Amino acid sequence: MLCPVRCALSQDWNRVDFFEKIASSYDTILDLLSIGLYRRFLRKAVEILAPGKGERILDICSGTGRVASWMAQAVGSGGEIVGMDMAAGMVEVAKSRYGGLTNTLFLQKDVTEPWGYQNYFDGIFASFSLHEIGETERPRVIQQSFMALKEKGRMVIADFNPQLSGIRRILLLIFFKLFERENLDFLSLKLEEILERAGFRRIQTFPVLSGLFLITIVYRNQN
Repeated sequence: MLCPVRCALSQDWNRVDFFEKIASSYDTILDLLSIGLYRRFLRKAVEILAPGKGERILDICSGTGRVASWMAQAVGSGGEIVGMDMAAGMVEVAKSRYGGLTNTLFLQKDVTEPWGYQNYFDGIFASFSLHEIGETERPRVIQQSFMALKEKGRMVIADFNPQLSGIRRILLLIFFKLFERENLDFLSLKLEEILERAGFRRIQTFPVLSGLFLITIVYRNQN
């Protein structure tokens, strides 16, 4: 279980500085420590989002741009990928590695602030970002996601599973107390309630890796 770069200015700046320093090695470190499971999980989440030719996709807290580059291939030259991350180091790495992709734009941006997009994206991708956002700001980010999507748009959220019970919940609780103490409230998150209040419909969930992680796909429109 590994934590991504922070993407909201309201969070701990010391930790942001840490991820700034390891930005160039971030993907390699996570792949090695997770024995490749982190990469596989992200691939599965992208598969569920299923970006298609000509689509516009937003990657929230896009980090080094690796996932954005995968989706850029899927949407093709007629599509568009926008990656947002507050960490300057991560954005710099993303631009240096994938800046040559003509259909991809990387922005240094705090996702808890207004995005400036409405009815624009076909899909939104958020991997290991929601638990890093403050409890009071999560509904705002979800609401912005709803507003930024086109009428038939969808959003994928890939993160830790707050619905766990038994020994798995205890293990996740220990992990959060050790590495994510300021985000312990995430384990009490009622994600479906927040999504429904924002206006989302057709919520589907996919537990992954013994249920420790959860991929959720939601649609703006019922149909």
